[in-house]
Order: sequence, then structure tokens, then C-alpha cells
Amino acid sequence: MTRRRVCLYSPADLNLVSGSSIWVQSVAETFHAGPDVEVVLPLRAPERRRLITDLLRRLPRVELVDPRRQRRFVPPTGLYSTEALDLIETLDREAPFDAIVLRSFPYCLAAIERPQIRDRLWSTYILEPERDIEDPAHVAQLAAIAEASRYVLVQSEEMRALFEAAVPAGRGKTIILPPAVPAPGSEGVPSSIAPIAQRIVYAGKFHPFYPVPRMIDFLEALRLEHPAFEFHVIGDMIFRLPDGHEWADELERRLTDTDGVVWHGALARDAVIELLASGGIALSLWDYRHGSTMNDLVVSTKLLDYCLAGLPVILNRTPAQEAILGRDYPLFVRTPDEALPLIEALLADRDLYRRAAERCRAAAEGFAYPRAYAGLAPYLEDRPDAATHLAERPKLAGSERRVGLPLAAGAAAVPAAAIEVFRSATRPPGDGAAEAFLAVGVGHVPGTDLPEPGRDPAAALRASFPGDIAASAGIRTVDDPWNWWRTLGSALVPDGLADGLLDAGSVELARASGARIVRTADELRAALEGDPA
Repeated sequence: MTRRRVCLYSPADLNLVSGSSIWVQSVAETFHAGPDVEVVLPLRAPERRRLITDLLRRLPRVELVDPRRQRRFVPPTGLYSTEALDLIETLDREAPFDAIVLRSFPYCLAAIERPQIRDRLWSTYILEPERDIEDPAHVAQLAAIAEASRYVLVQSEEMRALFEAAVPAGRGKTIILPPAVPAPGSEGVPSSIAPIAQRIVYAGKFHPFYPVPRMIDFLEALRLEHPAFEFHVIGDMIFRLPDGHEWADELERRLTDTDGVVWHGALARDAVIELLASGGIALSLWDYRHGSTMNDLVVSTKLLDYCLAGLPVILNRTPAQEAILGRDYPLFVRTPDEALPLIEALLADRDLYRRAAERCRAAAEGFAYPRAYAGLAPYLEDRPDAATHLAERPKLAGSERRVGLPLAAGAAAVPAAAIEVFRSATRPPGDGAAEAFLAVGVGHVPGTDLPEPGRDPAAALRASFPGDIAASAGIRTVDDPWNWWRTLGSALVPDGLADGLLDAGSVELARASGARIVRTADELRAALEGDPA
């Protein structure tokens, strides 16, 4: 087999232990799982701490490149983006790369201006939660990256659906690169679920989005009944707000002074897995007051590590995390405060602990390095099945609760009869409101300009939604019907409304995607309840 040479670069500083730096190690391991793949990894900053780089040096086909090859004196912050790209071009001239895997929006935006790079550029994770996907100028930049890149890499199927809907130029070249973990049976990987222990654990960076102070509150509450209860904390990367250090200083004080907190600081990933495997309950909680809901589409590295260690994990319910653990996983929460009762339930119910831990352990196996590489291999190896592989689009998690109502281009209102069918089906007498979402799609006229994000003319039809369903309904112009139908479990096509709906070919596309065609409230209710057609 032909040897493939991959350049992997991220602006993460590998001297710091964070999700971004662990991601670099994870992706290097993923490519290294290809038996004929060489990985060249330029470092952003000279090594000062080797918790991550020592793990990379164990891999015989991974080469670390000191940034001082590009610049004799490199400041603690590391190379600037232009310097990093210069170094990549130098290395490419010495021995050409088959793929240049470059992470982050600003680096990829700069890279597409370099002809030497862009024809082999795999632009990675450019859809960043901190940036406004509804800003037309930003979407135009994303489109420029997509057009110039060989491939665009995203974390999850959910993120791919969002990216291809927002950036049509990415359709047909967007592939999945999730974080990954060692395969079952690998050295240092636990062979079973972790034992029950009176402790909670958190591993990661410290930012208001991750409510570690609230987790310390949980500890203090639990110690009233369980005096030996502990909170084990891993990591040392503390975010300091630009307008003051009060949050960080107070967190550091509580991590240091609170009885029962065991703060381990930064650990290498294999040491983290070993510590986690000694037992407890893992917390992966988010506070949306301090972060974007786009994180709902992200696959968390720390979640996979928790799962690999065999811990039950309490975490936010998101589309991506439902896809990993299943919609019926028992430890999802909507808000951080819902975690404390679940911790108490796990301590009291050994069967719940075991079932949740086994679900997590099994989920991690789907993200093993060889499995993750198998998703990349058709593209890196230029295999004949690459196009077929790219066309495969499974239904997205949660689709079974999403109902599509396809309207013709130029529709003036959402038909009242369709709304009544949805209302009747989702509010069965005496049963309360069923959990469902009405996704109204208005056809796009071929050859006309696509609507700008945030200025979609279809949004005007929201006035047709009665107040009682407005919160559980959405509307947009559909210029990517295949991706749209992937998010939907049912297609609502009420009798007598066919003239106002998309053409018959679109309904056939709904059927081809696996969506169930329903016409009455009884049919829709049966579909939502999972009854066979």
C-alpha cells in the first residue's frame, strides 16, 4: 500500500492540558491507526512540559517538529499563524504531504490564500461556537474556506448537517472526524466498568461554561449525609475574565480550601483514564449563560474519556450526546441543578449505576482510534468508494420526534389544517403535551439567490403559528432537502393540502430518507409513539 504523509496542525499549546491539546493527541493517534500513514506534527510552542508530547513520541510514525525550525526565538505564546503556515510550507517542500489537516477558522481562512497548501487542505472544525453563523460576512468566509479546501472536517453528523445547510459550498466535501479513544484491549484501557465510589469527578478546563463552582456546591451538600464523599478534579487551565479575576480567584480558593476536594492538576491522558477507572460519578455539565448552544453539536473529548473508563456520566441532553448514548440514557439533564438528585440516585441504586456505566463503556468503543480512522481512510487513500462513503447520511439523533411539513416555494402561510393535525397529535386528551417539533420547510426556487442567514424570507410565515405551538415549531427555506429530511422522522402531508405542498418528487425523497408519511392526527400520534406503520 502507498505510504500517506499527513501534516497535522492545531494552534493548541501542547504544554497545556486542555480539550484542544488532548484533541491533537487523539487525532494523531487516529491517523496513526492507518498502518501506512506518517503524521508530521509541527508544535506551536517549544516544549516546556511533556505530558502530551511524551505520549505522541510513543507512536513510531509520528514526528514532532520544534517551532524553532521556523523562528530561532519563539515567545511563550508560540508561533503566529503566518509563521506556522510558513513552517508547514517548508516541511511540504522537503517532503510533500498528501493531506494538510489544519484546525480553526482563522488559520484555515489564512491558508486558502496559499496556493501551495489549499489543494490538499483539510479544513477542520471551522464552525466555531464563538462565531455567529447568522452573520452573512462570516458565512461568506466559511464558504470561501469550503470552496478552496479539499475536505472540510466536522465533529459529528449533527455538525455536518448544520454546516452543509448554512454553507452549500461544503456539500459533497464535508466528512466526520470525531475525537477518539484507545481501542478496547489496548494497554491501560479498563476491561470493565468502574467500581461504585463515593466521589464525583471532573476533568477539563475551568471556564464559566463548565460550572465547577456548582459542582463544589454538590460536594458540600453530599458531605452532610456522606462525610467521606470527595470531588476529584483534573486540570489546571483556568480562564481569567478580561475585566477581572474574581471568578478565577474564587474558584481557585474553593478548589484549594474546600474539604473533600482533591485537585490533581494537569495529568497525561493515560493517567487520567487510570484515575477515572478507580470509580465514581463523572460530571459533564454546561451552563448556557456562558456559551453557545452550538456546543450541542460537539462531541466532547472528556465525555469519551469518562465513558472509556467505565464511569456513569451525568451530562446535558444534546443532539450529539443523544446520538452517542441513546435518547433513553437515564442521566441526561437540562440544567446543572438537576445533577444533584441524579448523584444521590446513583449512590442509592447500584443497578442504575451499573446500567449507566455499561451504556457509557459501550458507547466509547464506537470511537476507538481504528473506527475513527476507518471513516477517514476512503479520502486519505483515494479509494474508489470515497464518493459512496461521502453520500451515506444516517438519520440524525432525535429525528423520530421531529415532524416535517413541506410547503411549496412562495407559500403565503402555514396551513391551519396542518397545524391542527400537529396540535391534536401532540396533545392527546388527558396525556398532556407530547414532546415533538414541527419543522416547516418552504421550497427554494432553483436559480434564485439563497436566503441570507437571519434574513430568510420564509421566517415571515412564523406569524402563522398559534402561540401554543410557536415554541415547538420552526421554519426555513429548504435548499438542501436531503439534509433536511435526515433530521425528520415524519412527513406531515394532510389530505386535501397536496396542492400547497412540495412536489411529489420531494415527498418521495422524504420516503427515501426513511421519513414516515402521515396524513391524520392518529397516524402522526402513532408515528411519534413508535407504533409500526
